[in-house]
Amino acid sequence: MEEKYDLVVLGGGPAGYVGAIRAAQLGMRVCLVEEKKVGGTCLHEGCVPTKVLLEVAGVLEEVARSREFGLTLPTPTVDVEVLARHRNAIVNRLHLGIQSLLRKNSITVLSGRGVLSEGSTVEVREGSDQGDRSVSGKHILVATGSRPRPWPGLPFDHERVLDSTDAIGFPVQGKKIGVVGGGVVGVEFSDLFRSFGGEVTLFEKADRLVPLEDPELVEILRKEYERRGMTVLTSCDLTGITPDEGGIRVTFSRENEVRSLWFDAVLVAIGRMANLGGLNVDRLGLPLSPGGFLRVDSRQWTGLAGIYAAGDVTGGMMLAHAASHQAIVAVEQMAGLNPEPSDPLKIPRVVYSHPEMASIGMTAKEAQKQGMSVREGRFPLLANSRSLIHGERRGMIKVSACPESGKILGFQGIGAGVSELVSLGALAMALPDGLGVLAETVFPHPTVSEAVWEAAADAVGRAIHR
Repeated sequence: MEEKYDLVVLGGGPAGYVGAIRAAQLGMRVCLVEEKKVGGTCLHEGCVPTKVLLEVAGVLEEVARSREFGLTLPTPTVDVEVLARHRNAIVNRLHLGIQSLLRKNSITVLSGRGVLSEGSTVEVREGSDQGDRSVSGKHILVATGSRPRPWPGLPFDHERVLDSTDAIGFPVQGKKIGVVGGGVVGVEFSDLFRSFGGEVTLFEKADRLVPLEDPELVEILRKEYERRGMTVLTSCDLTGITPDEGGIRVTFSRENEVRSLWFDAVLVAIGRMANLGGLNVDRLGLPLSPGGFLRVDSRQWTGLAGIYAAGDVTGGMMLAHAASHQAIVAVEQMAGLNPEPSDPLKIPRVVYSHPEMASIGMTAKEAQKQGMSVREGRFPLLANSRSLIHGERRGMIKVSACPESGKILGFQGIGAGVSELVSLGALAMALPDGLGVLAETVFPHPTVSEAVWEAAADAVGRAIHR
């Protein structure tokens, strides 16, 4: 017998479980279908475990320069088993927390593969604790996520050709590692590999790392990576990745020269693919973008009656917090609340490298290309006392705004702790005169956050320490 719900959610990641909980808060009867574990890729294979490792990488980098503080410390060693237990304990604690929230909100959770069939029916197959079953919903929220994209013609073998999940537990000490792709995933894992004793070469087709971010800040990151002993090859056209002599060989052309390099393993980080299995895209007529993701409007509607989608399966910014926000917008739209549309320009982006890089909105140059009048303020962290106390001499904070209204158009930063500062930019962007508010706000001294005030003061012509 088919069980009927107000909402059936396909996928239990940051979009799925958050959307399910918000729907329950709004009085809907909700069923969530998840094939693996609630929490999704972010919790189990992505955001959380990688940031645990990056935190340790940061400690290793601090120890490496401890002599600057008058400390003489022995070279640290990493007990990989203890670190793995620490990582797993954090993941398990958060996993239990999500399960508890779903129970608290009386959400039915079915373990199995959800297959979307005619209309609003979902078949739950192979894994449901009560066998295969059928559920239907007045609304459907597709939140099936994404998976790593392989190099064309070369599947992941999980030993020499790695995806991002493999890379979490890969033993890199003393090994030569190639990283193909200089986006966020490639940059963060290059950082990890180097800190944990790997010899790293990073390949990027574009003329700079993390091509969507501010070029000036990205150049700071590149120089820091090279200072740490990484080889960074941009403007690099890869022509082949082939198994060779127990390892893997990467052939590429750069500056009119064809070369090849041998590695123990290669991480392929060239993007992700939507998980569309079970959605019957062609039969149901679900619209796809040119990149193969579900196409939705600004309130996450697919255009088919009752069917919405959120998170990685829709492409765009593949970020956990963006996925959760999109799911809330979708569910509130289902409930008739007419929420504010999803706006990518209001989603913060963070690269958890060393140094960290964070941004939101547009750069000054991007705004100028759109014909906008822009005033940019900036402040180097070399002049920030707390950064110097931390031993940090690199980094920059930028704020761009409309000179007439004072509305913040964008915030960019690179340096220690900027992941915690970008939310100030997000908050200021929501204010009519965010620039004026930042410039008039009193920040404590000494803090890294003072650099935000200094950049805002620079933008309004009141720079003090410049």
